[in-house]
Amino acid sequence: MSTTQPLPTKIALMKGGIGAGLMGGFALFSSFFAIDQMLDIPPGTFYKTIGVTMGVDEGLAIAMGFMAHMGVAALIGGMYFMASNIWRFFRLVTVPKAIITGVWTGLIVFTLAFLPIHMFVMTPMMEVELIITDVSKFDLEQQQALATLLYESDKIYINAFILHIIYGAIAGFIGGCIMHDDYKGVKRIAGFW
Repeated sequence: MSTTQPLPTKIALMKGGIGAGLMGGFALFSSFFAIDQMLDIPPGTFYKTIGVTMGVDEGLAIAMGFMAHMGVAALIGGMYFMASNIWRFFRLVTVPKAIITGVWTGLIVFTLAFLPIHMFVMTPMMEVELIITDVSKFDLEQQQALATLLYESDKIYINAFILHIIYGAIAGFIGGCIMHDDYKGVKRIAGFW
């Protein structure tokens, strides 16, 4: 006699997804400072540009940028778990499958969220801040860092692409580990899927 195990609830999926998203976000935390170092710009410039875009002054911009980025990572993780539960083909029944679907999620987020935000929000904001005025939120060193970011956009895109794939793989791995027990009794399509 086989027993069927109930699928996880939406609350459980959101909790697991938020956890997986935060783990992926924190795993990439030091990478942003490494990219700042590679581009020879002050540490925290990535988070600061996010915070300044939100209208926060210089002192809180890095903290607000960090919190916004981690909030988005948690939201993406939660949505990833919810979406993987809706479509049977994408259910996280095995860890390798979860990693693959996580990488797909990272690519989707890069394409549909990062590229438009970077191209249509962040880049124009950085260009405006480079216009020398008395009301600039950045000092001369920080304006040079913004100019470097604009000049090195190709490196930003390549590194962001790689980091979104890594984020997806980490979130997928964590998701596969969390959800594997919940899906032990689920019938699988061709074993792996």
